[in-house]
Amino acid sequence: MNREKDRSREAAGEKGRRAARRGSKAAIVICVILVLVFGAVAAYMIWEKPPERPGGGLVDPTAPSVSPDGDVSASPSAQPTEDPDAGAPASLNENMYTFLVVGLDKVGYNTDTMMIGRMDTKTHEINVVSIPRDTMVNVSWSVKKVNTLYAAGINNGGNGIDRLMDGLKDILGFQIDCYAVVDLNAFVQLVDAIGGVDYNVPVDMNYYDPSQDLYISIPAGEQHLDGEEALKVVRFRSGYATADIGRIGTQQDFLMSVASQILTLGNIPNLPTFIDIFVNNVDTNLSAENIAFFARQFLQCKSEDIHFYTLPGNYGDSVKGLSYVSINIQEWLQMVNDYLNPYDKDVTEANVNILVHSYTSGFYSTTGYIAGGADSFYDNTPKTSTSTSTSTGSTDSGSTGTDASGAAGTGSGTTDTGSTGTDASGTTSPGATGTDPGTGTTDTSVTD
Repeated sequence: MNREKDRSREAAGEKGRRAARRGSKAAIVICVILVLVFGAVAAYMIWEKPPERPGGGLVDPTAPSVSPDGDVSASPSAQPTEDPDAGAPASLNENMYTFLVVGLDKVGYNTDTMMIGRMDTKTHEINVVSIPRDTMVNVSWSVKKVNTLYAAGINNGGNGIDRLMDGLKDILGFQIDCYAVVDLNAFVQLVDAIGGVDYNVPVDMNYYDPSQDLYISIPAGEQHLDGEEALKVVRFRSGYATADIGRIGTQQDFLMSVASQILTLGNIPNLPTFIDIFVNNVDTNLSAENIAFFARQFLQCKSEDIHFYTLPGNYGDSVKGLSYVSINIQEWLQMVNDYLNPYDKDVTEANVNILVHSYTSGFYSTTGYIAGGADSFYDNTPKTSTSTSTSTGSTDSGSTGTDASGAAGTGSGTTDTGSTGTDASGTTSPGATGTDPGTGTTDTSVTD
């Protein structure tokens, strides 16, 4: 009896020891997993790195003695604006990073998509402002649009993105920290890397341009877009009443869908692949470590903390028949200071080089000069051709002109057929609308 109790106690003890050993092994496994997880996170955080920043403070643009093409002209009413706080240094907020995203068509170096953003790594708020491609900039060449800056840098033997960054610094009042120039192929790869995007296409998109080998046929409605389809959606603009501004709205909505999809998942699908594509196929001043840093910061954002805006201005402006977007300076400066400025001091007119146009008051420049002069704008107005014919004794058949004397009176001669005037003794013959006074005319105003 006692031996049975002893055996029972021994069996229970052995069972307890086995359970304890299993518990110890489980605890060890959990500890190892935790060490690996925290180690991976620590290694990731050690590997990631925020980007270096150019700094430089707020810009103090000074009108040059001559513009790059040797001609500077100031509008009579355009005077440089004094900064009431001149001399007070601006401090850069260490938690705020600014960035530029450019969509590039390498065929013509067109930068029809430009977005400037600011990420706050403390509040995890992101603001993005789209810059319309026709925005007027103060440059010396004839087509003074922001989307000509990149090509100008290339064509002058320089760097396209450097010239674009300088031009945007003119209207922002400070240097942007980071940039990413995404061409069409890279965009397709990046969208495919995250598994495509669910998006509600706003309108039926149908467009064909054989010169670009571009065929778009995407119906309106909710659908899953792969990279190629997504590219067509963000490029399409012909079906919007406001053309480029309508396209900007679609691009912003699409990016918001991408952000919401990623934040809902709580991760960036295929992040290593995404980073590899970004580093090897996107022109950027960000390293893989920088991208990893921003990826982790982005994943801490909420959809409601991501905001999109568009540069305020007159979207229907034109100069000599060429369309422009003329910046509303005060509204723009307010937007810059509220959503983009990373400094503790406001950007004012004294910090920017902005040229605007008004049908009523002409040109205005914040610096007091117009690069290339007011007459340097490209002339796209329709041209009419004229021709001059001479006849003796009659007005040419079909002419809309008058005779040399300009008279529509009567005389003793004859009036060619079809005249609107009447000669006292002549007859009417077909074709002319001018009047001959009876002694012959010279037609000087025939219009083709």
